[in-house]
Amino acid sequence: MHNLNNKSNLRVWLADLTHTGVNSQSLGVDTFPLAIGCIATYAESKIIFDHPIRIFRYPDRFAQALDREGGPDIVGFSNFVWNCELSLAMAGRIKELSPKTIVVMGGPNYPLERIKQEEFLRAHPEVDFYILHEGEVSFVNLLITLEACKMDAEKVKEGPGLPSIQALNNEGRLLPASGLAERLDSLDQIPSPYVTGKFDEFFDGKLWPLIQTKRGCPFSCTYCIEGNDYHNKVAKFSLGYLKDQIEYIGKKMSYVRAQGGRSDIYIGDSNFGMYEEDLEIARALAISYELYGWPDHINTSTGKNHKQRILEVARIVDGRIVLSGSVQSLDPVVLENIKRKNISTEELMALAKEARDVDANSYCEVILGLPGETKASHFQTLRTVVNAGFNKVIPYQLMILAGSELSTQETITKYGMQLRSRVLPRAFGKYSVGDKDIAVADIEDICVASYSMSYQDYIECRLMHLVITIFYNDIVFGTLLKAMRANGLSVFRWFELIQESLAGTDLDKLFKEFKRHTETELWKNREDLEDFIQEPGAIEKYASGEIGFNLLYTFKASALVNNAESMAGIVQAAVKRLCSEAGRVDFELVDFLDSVIRWDVARFSGIVKNMDDEIVEAFPYDILQFSLDENPQKASYYACLNPVTWRFDLTEAQKDYIRRNLKIFGDDATGIGRVLSNSHTKQLLRQAAIAEGIIN
Repeated sequence: MHNLNNKSNLRVWLADLTHTGVNSQSLGVDTFPLAIGCIATYAESKIIFDHPIRIFRYPDRFAQALDREGGPDIVGFSNFVWNCELSLAMAGRIKELSPKTIVVMGGPNYPLERIKQEEFLRAHPEVDFYILHEGEVSFVNLLITLEACKMDAEKVKEGPGLPSIQALNNEGRLLPASGLAERLDSLDQIPSPYVTGKFDEFFDGKLWPLIQTKRGCPFSCTYCIEGNDYHNKVAKFSLGYLKDQIEYIGKKMSYVRAQGGRSDIYIGDSNFGMYEEDLEIARALAISYELYGWPDHINTSTGKNHKQRILEVARIVDGRIVLSGSVQSLDPVVLENIKRKNISTEELMALAKEARDVDANSYCEVILGLPGETKASHFQTLRTVVNAGFNKVIPYQLMILAGSELSTQETITKYGMQLRSRVLPRAFGKYSVGDKDIAVADIEDICVASYSMSYQDYIECRLMHLVITIFYNDIVFGTLLKAMRANGLSVFRWFELIQESLAGTDLDKLFKEFKRHTETELWKNREDLEDFIQEPGAIEKYASGEIGFNLLYTFKASALVNNAESMAGIVQAAVKRLCSEAGRVDFELVDFLDSVIRWDVARFSGIVKNMDDEIVEAFPYDILQFSLDENPQKASYYACLNPVTWRFDLTEAQKDYIRRNLKIFGDDATGIGRVLSNSHTKQLLRQAAIAEGIIN
């Protein structure tokens, strides 16, 4: 479809809004709004607009523009699980303030089933048109059609239908799309919103750049929105396009970092590192780091196959990337149920060991509650990935994403999935639009039980997740883990003994509080939760951290900052029992392990709240040498003739990194949790030096 005049005087806005809490300080999603940026630049490459397309990330700026300029002719809203209700609330206010404005919505948080699609549009009359899947081509076609119909949306709705666009006709019935619009073969047809300057306003130190090198995923996982056939073909941006983009962002981010802002990047690919051209992209990022100090941290989802290539990517960027082994489950029945048959779990598992060779952070994703999963099979998956040596295990709950096969009623009924609802962490806020205040929170549905897993099993699995998050993730007790493995002691059994050693400790209170929050954040009836959100003071409870925060990260932060001594005691008790069960009760090993525990505690003590504290302690073993040895010796090999006093300090670079991130995320437990979750904690641990001189 073409615009013969190739000109338009339409005022077009696009909004990919993020929640900002009650005081515009707490961002729900803190990446650049890449999706709408690409839609805007593509549209401007096809149509000459008298008024450049406006793009919005922050709700307050959107509301200010609406108050100042009135409603645009057309406004498009993104629909993700974390901003659906926010987008709909703003769309509703626009319809009240500017009834002639045509509202378009698009994004993956939309049902697959026709009956549910119709229910969605009927429940939200503020939405005139919904765009399925990728939006660039469809949005341009819709703009051209609307202008040809003199902005008569009802006339368009009564027409033959447009590819990838749905609407309700005058009878309230779904006008289905006339097929799907063809995907762009060459993504270079989309001018970069970075290089064109469209994103310049977002280099504010709060948001981190989001780029994609490819779209699509060759895998068919049923819990993922990219698991359906539409996304199976992978489309790519050219290397030249991406290098120009990285160069542009690097220059901008060097200034952002100098002003105390963030210095990271999110690569929104489903399988970064799996393709040969990813090596060149990694080289471009490494050059940018040398020139501009950006990015100092690369977050992405690395590929599920081609392990050696992924490791080479990590070498090129000097370990500043997170390597993911997203197994989700290792149970063959579960893998069959979720259609993960063309993914090499062996390569994913081997990734952890080799990641250490390039000093990269590796994590493994595991999902609780997948179809066919039991408590026993979930624990076995956790045991296996821990034994593989990933330095972080990220246990997710099964979010039922609209747009995924798992969200269909057929699948939910087949596996007897019991769903409950909760407010997403940081996905809430109060906003003033015109003369009206609106309270909004976005809600997710998760599976808490099924035919194969009881609700009680779900709770017990969540408690184990907290043990792993506190005591295992990010190698906080990395030296101890190495010592246990070197002596044939089971790390997973150690987790179980930690749980048994909690009674009467400060951490016992913390775990009970975690269980209480886990149960009370879940609502059996979604409508009841929606009503609660509108009650006076409800949003303030979420904003204050009383309810609705990320439980695992926040409770981990609380443990590390407030309960270091209690953690040490629990770990010591669990290790002694572990040695006893394994028949390893010789004094020297137990004494050595006790020294290792004290060493690890000294390294993480005060890394956030008391960075300038000087920690000095004597050790009868050379723990530093043990930690450096690739093939550790017996404990007696590291014994010192006399105890040696060590000093543990943070470098100025570490302090700067921590301060910058605390400024961004906040210094309460929730903020600290986010700092730790977004960092390679190994790089934050105190450096050890003999008191009389530095040893590194």
